[in-house]
Amino acid sequence: MIIYERATPSHYTIGGKAQGLYRLQAIGVPVPPFLVIPAETFAPSLAGLPPDASDRRRETLTTFTLADEDQAAITHILRKWGFPEKPVVVRSSMAGEDGQVHTFAGLMDSFMNLKTPEAVCRAVAACAASGYSERVLAYRRQKGLPADVQPAVIIQQQITPVASGVLFTTFPDYPQEMAAHAVYGFGEGLVQGELDADEFYWLKANGVLHRQRLATKTTQLVAGLYQGLRTEAVAGTIQQQPCLTPSQLATLFAVGTQIEKVFGSPQDIEFAVTREAVFIVQSRPVTQAIPEIVVYDNANIQESYCGVTTPLTFSFASRAYATVYRQTMHALGLPGKTIAQQENMVRNLLGLVKGRIYYNINNWYRGLQLLPSFNQNKADMERMMGLTEPVDFVKDIRKTTGRKLAMLPGLLLNLGRLLWAFARLDQSIRVFKARFDTYYTRFYQQDLTALPAEALWQEKTRLDRGLLGNWSVPIINDFYVMMTNGRVVRQLKKAGFSEPDVFLSRYLSGNRQIAGTQPLLAIHRLAVTARREPALCDVIIRFPEQLHAYVRQRHPAFYEQVSQFIHQYGDRTVGELKLETETMRLAPQVFYQYLRNYLLADISGEPATGQTTLHQAAAAELADKLKHRAAPHRYRVLKNLGRLQQAIENRERLRLERTRLFGMYRALYVAMGRLLTQQGVLAAERDIFYLTEEEIEQAVAGQTASLAPLAGQRKDEFRRYEQEEVPGRVVVPSPPVAEETAGAGLPDTWYGTGCVPGVVTGEAIVITDPRDDLNVTGKIVCALRTDPGWAVLFPTCRAVLIEKGSSLSHSVILLRELGLPTIININGLTRAVMSGQTLTINGQTGEIRRIYHDPH
Repeated sequence: MIIYERATPSHYTIGGKAQGLYRLQAIGVPVPPFLVIPAETFAPSLAGLPPDASDRRRETLTTFTLADEDQAAITHILRKWGFPEKPVVVRSSMAGEDGQVHTFAGLMDSFMNLKTPEAVCRAVAACAASGYSERVLAYRRQKGLPADVQPAVIIQQQITPVASGVLFTTFPDYPQEMAAHAVYGFGEGLVQGELDADEFYWLKANGVLHRQRLATKTTQLVAGLYQGLRTEAVAGTIQQQPCLTPSQLATLFAVGTQIEKVFGSPQDIEFAVTREAVFIVQSRPVTQAIPEIVVYDNANIQESYCGVTTPLTFSFASRAYATVYRQTMHALGLPGKTIAQQENMVRNLLGLVKGRIYYNINNWYRGLQLLPSFNQNKADMERMMGLTEPVDFVKDIRKTTGRKLAMLPGLLLNLGRLLWAFARLDQSIRVFKARFDTYYTRFYQQDLTALPAEALWQEKTRLDRGLLGNWSVPIINDFYVMMTNGRVVRQLKKAGFSEPDVFLSRYLSGNRQIAGTQPLLAIHRLAVTARREPALCDVIIRFPEQLHAYVRQRHPAFYEQVSQFIHQYGDRTVGELKLETETMRLAPQVFYQYLRNYLLADISGEPATGQTTLHQAAAAELADKLKHRAAPHRYRVLKNLGRLQQAIENRERLRLERTRLFGMYRALYVAMGRLLTQQGVLAAERDIFYLTEEEIEQAVAGQTASLAPLAGQRKDEFRRYEQEEVPGRVVVPSPPVAEETAGAGLPDTWYGTGCVPGVVTGEAIVITDPRDDLNVTGKIVCALRTDPGWAVLFPTCRAVLIEKGSSLSHSVILLRELGLPTIININGLTRAVMSGQTLTINGQTGEIRRIYHDPH
């Protein structure tokens, strides 16, 4: 019995390899002609032999002879193929071979370059018998498979190739890639590990051949004179040339992409290339586990956690994000069972890469899969997170029509809850702030230095339950900002704005009610007050140690004003969400450093934002775009813009409360560090920042004798991280790329994204750490990232350049309010620029030029 059909036979056992060939043939992929001898052909000769009688079965198959009618049919088919002038190959296709779990790759015998009917018949028998070879039986035992083998055999026309190889449509080491390894001649030398191969790697996302490794190919396998293959030298002129041409590589990528899409899983493909075409001779599933590609991105979060942080900050931030995310799911009405199933995702929303905090983008997208309108919410979230490179391999979960109908009542209920929460936001925010103020006032009425460790931990638990565990109002408002911003952007696009985000940045400028501007106005007023007292002004500019105590003694009225400022805004500083940051509240000297910048600058009256004209121009542009639109459409656009502006105001107000909450936790951990140092558990108070929350809890409970060595090791580790460069996006696993020469070829002119217009020439000051020199007066600030805590520095500088950032980030919102020329997304900025250099920047075009002074 033989099978020579165009469609996959359904009533015979033909094995995975033959099934793969039929599928390839069905989708139009070039496959050499083949026929199949199914397992049912061999079954009668094995009848009566026990399944575990492997030796007897192998001997029986070795002497197997095809029926006369089968031999005649095969001879007739091979003649149509041009046999014997065109040789054939005999390969196995045993049941279970080339399956989703077990490949049996290379375990059965193949026979190449067969040129006589007798040789073909002998090869068929030997190929079937190889199913009972020792290597196959050992594999079956290892995999727990039964000893009973169902051998099927393929006879296929042999392609005489100029090159051959293996294509993995998804490379298991780096799943972002498709990989091909190829040699001159027949691919047996490659699959058997005899020859060095050229290696080619494409990025699957765009088909770019982004890396390759070329071998020196001195030998190749070619067809023997009578049967089988022989070794032949490769001509010296092509030994170091790629064995595949660009055209052949492009064809391979296209075919590999097609096959993986149709087959629905990564494929291990063998191919043969002639001068005219690329042929696929087999395709089977890649059975090696494909690791998940995990993307870590700090496009937005580095605004809050700039540079290297500490284990305590990461530990606390991870818990805070998890707590808030659970509340988000509850607020959206997701069932408790569904929420519990997401625990692994919720606990891993963040990642730590060489001391830097990143978003685990995969898990953020998984959270969106729980909501309707995944693609729209995904785009809105990416815009809010400032992702310049969206992740496209996390897709929406496909749902059947029945599943969608079943989910509809729940989705409508959840949507109703969300809309009801949106409608009550103003009232909810007032209640939230009142409750927060109660906790805040009570907390700072305590003397934390007088509390024992257990009481400090109880105070932390009170904050966990009363505030952090009741953070649903800021969450709902953030959702409202994200969704309203997305709706406005879509409406602006329909109105004809090609860059709606840029337009929004101008339209929303000039709002002095943004909470982030309030500390600026307050410290400005304090600077004006200090200027009226020359002695006070002079001592602040001289900046002696213990300045706060001096002011308390000599200028008590001003001291009271400063104390009120610190009580209200003392946690708002550069790096304010990093628990290890020394804030104005913990170190008042930081406040005076900010105040000194104002006194060194020429200030008077209230600071002008300089953004009114920007808003007016944007409003006029909007009116012009909408004048031909229907009145209801104009009304909706303007109403949504008003809602977005109010929601952003609320968000900034609530972010200030978040800063204060983190300040309370910081104060508690500083107090705990002091006690643990006194108890000998730590060597220094600030070493507590190199422990995790769980380790601190154990220490407070007296379960740990000493954590000093552990903290010391981590301090050294994280200090080393400060000397290392880490990209804004980290992909794990990440394909290797060609190494760049550090600092080579840095241009004197480069570009970023202009956010706030204006042309400025001035001295640069590079700030990558809160401990850097913060004397920014009259200078162009160059930062890796910024957060709202930088706001106290902004008014006295001339312009701001940010290496990485989002046009909707909080700090950029503040810079718009101040009218400071600003450029973001400047690749390599903090490595290219040094403090003291002169720059000319154009906040409209995004151009930055380094200016060299004439020594004469």
